[in-house]
Amino acid sequence: MKTIFAVLALSVSTAASSACYMIYSPSNELVWRGTSAPVRMDAASLKDEINKMVPKGHMVVSSETASCYALDLTTPRKTMSDKAGEIKYDRGTPSFE
Repeated sequence: MKTIFAVLALSVSTAASSACYMIYSPSNELVWRGTSAPVRMDAASLKDEINKMVPKGHMVVSSETASCYALDLTTPRKTMSDKAGEIKYDRGTPSFE
C-alpha cells in the first residue's frame, strides 16, 4: 500500500514539475517562456505578480514541454548607441604572446 502511494506521489510531482510557463503581452505577443514558474505561484494574486513583470499581461501554463525553450523579452533591451557607448577600444598594439 505504501508503495502505491509513493508511486502516485512521484508521478504527481513529476507531472507538476513538467510544465511550460508562458507570459503574453496585452497584444498577445509571447514575451517570456520557461519551464520554471516566472512568478510566485503561492501569491495571493497571480494577476498582480504577472503585472509586475508584464503590465496587463497574462500567463498560460501548458503541459507541452518539448518546445519550451527559454525566452525572456521582459528585460529592457539596449539600443545600438547604448551598446556602442559601452565598448572600450584599446588603441594599443596587439600582443601575440
